[in-house]
Amino acid sequence: MELTLKNHLTLSERTARIVERAILSASIKPGERLIETELAKNLGISKSPVREALKRLEGDGIVQLVPRKGYFVRDIDQKNIEDFFDVMFILEPTSAVLSLKKKSETVCREIDEILDNMDRCLRRKDCESYRELSDQFHGLFYSLTENEWIIKISQALRKQAHMLRSLSLYTEDRFLHSLEEHQAIADAFRKGDKRLLEKAVKNHVITIKNNILQSYAVRNSL
Repeated sequence: MELTLKNHLTLSERTARIVERAILSASIKPGERLIETELAKNLGISKSPVREALKRLEGDGIVQLVPRKGYFVRDIDQKNIEDFFDVMFILEPTSAVLSLKKKSETVCREIDEILDNMDRCLRRKDCESYRELSDQFHGLFYSLTENEWIIKISQALRKQAHMLRSLSLYTEDRFLHSLEEHQAIADAFRKGDKRLLEKAVKNHVITIKNNILQSYAVRNSL
């Protein structure tokens, strides 16, 4: 794992972002121990900002402190997955419906542009860029709610979603279906059809949940 620091934040904030990015990209795996001395050495800093960074990440639910053992990347089990999607099954459809109040030609063009870029990524088999655009797609609907609490909650949940994504068995076929699911959400939004939009979003959430649960079962059978 190569770690580099940027200069526009405090040292502990920068450290937290670097470690968070390594965790969310699966460079550091769920359940892996985070050794303060090693992180400090890799970053060329003292242990103090590393410790502050890990406390910050503990508050975000990304790492956990095990007494007398230290910090570990929060592990994932079936209950974590089920609990996460119980929340997403409520939050995602609700946010999508609330976002309709800001529906406009400009917003629809922005959605279409994201979908076009996702399609291009799919054709190039650029999975990482596809995921980033998917995050942008869902983040747009959250922002359109103009609800401060929904936006804050969604930001925390999206970090957990990145961790769960490390379990996923993504295939070309899955990405193709994923694009179709995003397009169905966009079509319902354009029509301003609340019921259709809610149905499309719930279908997308259920499909992701099933994929991750399947991937989790495969991982634990090895």
